[in-house]
Amino acid sequence: MKNRLSTPALAVSAIAVWVAACGLMTWVHFAYDGAVSVNPVYWWVYGGAILLIGALSENDAPKQETDRNPRWESVLLLLLATALIYLLVDQCSNLTQFLLYYLPFWWLALMLLLALGITAYQRSRFRRPMRPRRPHTSLFNTSVFLLVEFAPLLLVTLIYLAVVHPVTVDEITPIGEAEGGQFFGRIDGDRTQTPLGLYFFADGDHWYYYDVLTGAPAAYDDPYHPD
Repeated sequence: MKNRLSTPALAVSAIAVWVAACGLMTWVHFAYDGAVSVNPVYWWVYGGAILLIGALSENDAPKQETDRNPRWESVLLLLLATALIYLLVDQCSNLTQFLLYYLPFWWLALMLLLALGITAYQRSRFRRPMRPRRPHTSLFNTSVFLLVEFAPLLLVTLIYLAVVHPVTVDEITPIGEAEGGQFFGRIDGDRTQTPLGLYFFADGDHWYYYDVLTGAPAAYDDPYHPD
């Protein structure tokens, strides 16, 4: 008989992936001064709430059943729906213009690919017939949910940083200070030219702006501090 992954081992793996993904996003948020569009608080709270609910819920499933609707399919469908709502609420004004630089969109695209792959497998002739199986506990199902959600999120964050490679505050600060400026923060500026916004440095009456995406000096007409 095939050995199944134990619930404690799966729960530990899920928690480790959740902490790793949220920890990386927290670092990204502070390292880029919010330029990379991630909301670590949302993901920390969302994952923690799901884990807590799953741990405290009772398992009322029947003794044994044939699952004709795979758990993966249900999890992906729920995640895709909630992710779409998150995108629309969080970035509706910039949704069509900056999707390629919006990290949650990369996550949503990866989830869609996973959903399409699983659907294609379910409809293929290579699919193995499902056998009756014992229901899992709520904690087991919750751990699967966390893995399905946060493992792709961790992966896509690493891919995003490797492909887009924006400039961190620590990397841009010496450049701005060489111009005599002091770092004050990030502004959006004209995001048609600078998709991740601008880093803002000031030195008395002189103002310096640098593109977050490239680190290059950028022109910006500040309505409050015109040159």
